[in-house]
Amino acid sequence: MSKKKVQVWIACISKNEELSYLMFKLVPKRGEGWHPVTGGVEKGEELLVAAKRETCEETGIPEDAGTWVDLDFSYSFEGRWGKAEEHAFGLILKGSKPKITLDPKEHTDCKWVSFEEAKKALGFEPQRSALELLSCYFKKHGAS
Repeated sequence: MSKKKVQVWIACISKNEELSYLMFKLVPKRGEGWHPVTGGVEKGEELLVAAKRETCEETGIPEDAGTWVDLDFSYSFEGRWGKAEEHAFGLILKGSKPKITLDPKEHTDCKWVSFEEAKKALGFEPQRSALELLSCYFKKHGAS
């Protein structure tokens, strides 16, 4: 049986329509790379509920802070705990970027970056694919 996980790309559209994405740097024992919010799904928990919980735990951003988008993208991989399946979501915030509260057990830093910077910083192709899906969502719905 695969472990269920979620991935959440947080994007912010500023008042002048500038779009940026939030990335996190992992602690050394977890790999140190840059990535979006990720986390496990608890037994019996729905994927979106897990995405909202993990986002709040890892960032301090409340679940009702923006618009949630199911990116309709899942992929399987082999993790440190064995087989896993991860499903991707987007959280769209508008206006000012919120204050981020890092979980020091998981992350050492965070930063808001452009689409190109985010894509370049990622080490895993499926995370790039999810980011591209969110970017396509913005293009389709009027933000770039």
